[in-house]
Amino acid sequence: MAKQATAAVQAKVQHTDILIVGAGMVGAAAALGFAQQGYQVTLVEPYPQYQIDTSGEYDLRISAVTSDNIQLLDKLGAWAHIAALRIQPFTQLAVRHHAGDWLTLGAEKAGESAANLGYMIENRVIQHGLLEAMQADDSITLIEGELTTLDSQHGEAVVSTGERISFAKVLGCDGANSKVRQASGIGVAGKAYGQSCLLSVVQCSNELPARTWESFAPGGEIHALLPLANRQACLIMYGTRAQVAQWQASKAHLQQVLQSRFNDETGAFELMSYGSFPLTRQSALRYVQDRTILLGDAAHTIHPMAGQGVNLGFRDVKKLLDVTQGLRLTDAQQSLQVRFALKQFELVRRADNELMAQAMDSIGWAFKQDRGPVAGLRNALLASMHRISPMQKLLTAYASGVWKI
Repeated sequence: MAKQATAAVQAKVQHTDILIVGAGMVGAAAALGFAQQGYQVTLVEPYPQYQIDTSGEYDLRISAVTSDNIQLLDKLGAWAHIAALRIQPFTQLAVRHHAGDWLTLGAEKAGESAANLGYMIENRVIQHGLLEAMQADDSITLIEGELTTLDSQHGEAVVSTGERISFAKVLGCDGANSKVRQASGIGVAGKAYGQSCLLSVVQCSNELPARTWESFAPGGEIHALLPLANRQACLIMYGTRAQVAQWQASKAHLQQVLQSRFNDETGAFELMSYGSFPLTRQSALRYVQDRTILLGDAAHTIHPMAGQGVNLGFRDVKKLLDVTQGLRLTDAQQSLQVRFALKQFELVRRADNELMAQAMDSIGWAFKQDRGPVAGLRNALLASMHRISPMQKLLTAYASGVWKI
């Protein structure tokens, strides 16, 4: 069973092979993966997801986890714990320009096999399932605290509980404002979109199909829906920060705003909860430096338009585990092989992450064009996709993670 460190100050330095800061979805997945490879792993996390209640309404933080990452979670021994809680499969992805025809990927026609493209899962459910899997592994130690200081070059860290830890490698899985990244002296490049994302959970009167969709409206608004269990849904709207502030001025007003945008697709619904956050794009200048390896939001954040954030983070984990399989990160005699493997990890993951980030920006820009050659080309491309079955299948494979870099 996984060891949990006490809050008592330890006089001597504790050693671990791999220190992971952040036991969210990406950090916990990495911990399980490296434990399976035979390493001693220490996780530092101030708020582990020990308790969870899935009997009520959904939490606002929901991820559309694609099929390739479901396979990763299964391989790590966490999927059974997650599936026992609350998950909702989706079999279709759809997109359109406002009032145009839907381009639907996945099973659409009667008689077609409705294979799951992925699952809508609350982040807290994923975190809890990963924690349950970790508790069965003696090689993982969880310290409930915060990183205080980090010396990546010499492999030493201090935690708020008083523990002093020496390590061979440290994984920064602590989000967009990563302390590990900052302490390691790794800079970032990025931009603010000047937009916000408004999330809302609603209780629908009717059962919704297992289809997630996105609609691009005039004026730059984007509307999206994630189908959830028990006739609930997550409705998403992107707009300028001023627009979003006005939309959520009151719950009653937001209910009216949502009804005017979504009623035609959802039928009647009741607003349960809502919240918003500003949108930024950010990329670490290096994913690997000295003993530091950055994963997930610590390395990259993108526009959440297609819900790819956590999927990219899980793919970071999978690639890192793949390139280090058969190596010993703690063996000085393998330092050259380890360096080459980590360079391969960085090159491949940066290419995929940057490609996805640029694709989101380009798609958003193209759908904002209401007239002119860009709008004409976009409409022609959408029309051709409706007619060309192989192209639809290729896009479906990419969206579900069946085909990836």
